[in-house]
Amino acid sequence: MRKVILFGATGNLGKEIARELVRQGYDLTGVVRNEAKAKSLTDITTKYIIADVFNNESLANIIASQDIVVSALGKSVSPNDKSKPTFEEVDYRGNANILQESIKSGVKKFIYVSAFHSERYLHLEYFKVHQDFAELLKKSGLDYSIIKPPAIFSAFIDIIEMAKKGQLVHIGKGDKRTNPIYEGDLAKVVVNSVNQSNCIIEAGGKTIYTRKQLNEIVQSEIKSGKKIRTVPIKLFKMTLPLIKIFSKNTYDKFAFFIEVMQNDTIAPQIGEMTFENYVKLKVKG
Repeated sequence: MRKVILFGATGNLGKEIARELVRQGYDLTGVVRNEAKAKSLTDITTKYIIADVFNNESLANIIASQDIVVSALGKSVSPNDKSKPTFEEVDYRGNANILQESIKSGVKKFIYVSAFHSERYLHLEYFKVHQDFAELLKKSGLDYSIIKPPAIFSAFIDIIEMAKKGQLVHIGKGDKRTNPIYEGDLAKVVVNSVNQSNCIIEAGGKTIYTRKQLNEIVQSEIKSGKKIRTVPIKLFKMTLPLIKIFSKNTYDKFAFFIEVMQNDTIAPQIGEMTFENYVKLKVKG
């Protein structure tokens, strides 16, 4: 039985990867920040290690007995996430520390969940740090898989909450298209990539939506018939310089949102669950 250590195990995607690893018969160890986080994995695995990815001493030797490293570690893009570390600190430095320990430990495989088309938007911190780490991984000498989704369904939980409060808005025309993927479907892509050597896999959901359609699906499930207001994208752009003065984290998130609202982000259609069904399940609780 091959041993897998999973970083980012308690996130929405991390938990689905953990479930899929267990389902496929891997010997899984999750890495968590504290005991409270570990409790959220008890229905999946009882094997976990408490470690701080920002502290090399904390990571020392925890990978030594593992065959495969999977990293779903990444800072949330949610505006509701108030954690202080930046995208650069979490997505690049944190993963670089994991990679350094992986190389020392001689693991056979490193799987990393990156971001779709990160190479195209290097002027934005969110995409740059994903691309920078992907390049570091490719040069590491380890067998790698780099998985690149356009977005996962759980990234849209914020708009469900906004709709419940009557605060959901369209940003700009909302005509740009994307195909986010259910994290359970993406987890299968991640785990199945164990047997693919030095690969980059772009993976999106089965259905392509406009940004406006995604909002309308949510609003229809929360309160059908309620009209969604439209806010000009120029208004959001005008606020960016002011936001940057007060909070770099918030600035980086809003800069990311504005960019994706202005471009199609369509990955190969791999997933099975539709966004409509996902929203129904979330709203029903």
